[in-house]
Amino acid sequence: MSDETWDPEDEHAACERIDRRHADNPRLTGWLAEQRDRFDDWDRREGRHGGGWDFSEPSLDRMEALIREHITGPDELFAQEHTELVQVACWYVGEVHNRTRGTQWRMDPEPADTHPWSKRPYVIMPFERLHEYKDPEGIDYDARPQHHPLSSFLGLLSAEPAAGAGGGSVTGSLRGELDDYR
Repeated sequence: MSDETWDPEDEHAACERIDRRHADNPRLTGWLAEQRDRFDDWDRREGRHGGGWDFSEPSLDRMEALIREHITGPDELFAQEHTELVQVACWYVGEVHNRTRGTQWRMDPEPADTHPWSKRPYVIMPFERLHEYKDPEGIDYDARPQHHPLSSFLGLLSAEPAAGAGGGSVTGSLRGELDDYR
C-alpha cells in the first residue's frame, strides 16, 4: 500500500474488526466453556493438583511449579498440549491475567495452517485500550501486549526456575509477564 492511499482510520477499522472476530466466535466460546468445566473438576480433586486455586498473582508461582513438575521440556509440552493438564493450566494462567490486569480472551475463528499460534487462545487488553500502548518503533498499529499461555510455558521450560523472595519458592516467568501491561 503506498503512502498516498494509506489511511489510519482504515487501519483502525480493520484492527477493530479483527479484534471483534477474535473476541466472539464459536471456537473461543467452546474452548472457554470446556476449560471452565475441566477446572471445576480439577480444582475439586484435592490430591491431584492441590485444590484451592484462587486466581491470584502468587498462584502463578504454584502453576509454574506444577508445569515444571509434570512437563520436562518443549517437546513434551507440545506432545501434551491437548491434555487436560496443559489446557486447564493455559486457561488458568489467562484467567489470572484477566482478573488481575483486565485482559480478555481471544482466539482466531479461522486459524491459518501456516501460522500455528493462530490456533491457540491468547489474552490481550480490550480494544478500547488500544491507544494506551504504543509500539516504540512505530511499526505496529496495535501494540497491546498479548500472551499465549502455551508460549509462557514454553518460556518456563527453556529457563531455569528463579528463587523467590519468600524463601526459595519458584517464581519467574508467569508472574513476571503481568508487568507487560503497565
